[in-house]
Amino acid sequence: VVTGSRLRRDDLSAPSPTVIVSEEAVRLSGRGTLEGLLNELPQLNADFTSSTANISGAGLHTANLRSLGAVRTLVLVNGKRFTPANESGLTDLSRIPDALIERIEVITGGASAVYGSDAIAGAVNFIMRDDFEGLDVRYNYGSSMKDDAQNNKVDLIFGAKSDNDRGRIVANLSWYDQEPALFDDRAYSAINVDVRNGKLVPAGS
Repeated sequence: VVTGSRLRRDDLSAPSPTVIVSEEAVRLSGRGTLEGLLNELPQLNADFTSSTANISGAGLHTANLRSLGAVRTLVLVNGKRFTPANESGLTDLSRIPDALIERIEVITGGASAVYGSDAIAGAVNFIMRDDFEGLDVRYNYGSSMKDDAQNNKVDLIFGAKSDNDRGRIVANLSWYDQEPALFDDRAYSAINVDVRNGKLVPAGS
């Protein structure tokens, strides 16, 4: 009896392109939200974010790989599917505590073969810290180059373990506040224009 169990099959085992964002990069990014950090990567396109005016996002912060849509980008936490935020299955990134992230893995190829059609564009996997001990307090402040749209963020992390090291508890509390920057605050967007009969005329709301 001859079997093929020991025959090497390169077509069944191939490396997937993976981008890893370290804990230090997350901490030093200066971004108040995770989607703001992820959108700096060329693999992701800005979707519903904390700075867009699209009200259809219902306040969700999502990841959009390859501009194929957030519904085709799978969000994982420690390799497991994260709880969706609406009936479309979208994951709200603001529910993931960025202060506890150990690293972020962005997989852009071959993810659908493992996770199914939810990962056609790829998968974003957040690896969380489970060994944090002590107390950590972080504060972050930022504003636009026009000195408006100020944002403040406070993170409080607490971790402890039992005496016999058989159990751990980690808690994270975050508060984030961002002031708006309206269209009227910029000269180039104060008046909405449209092209009519080959001319730019005021239009819209």
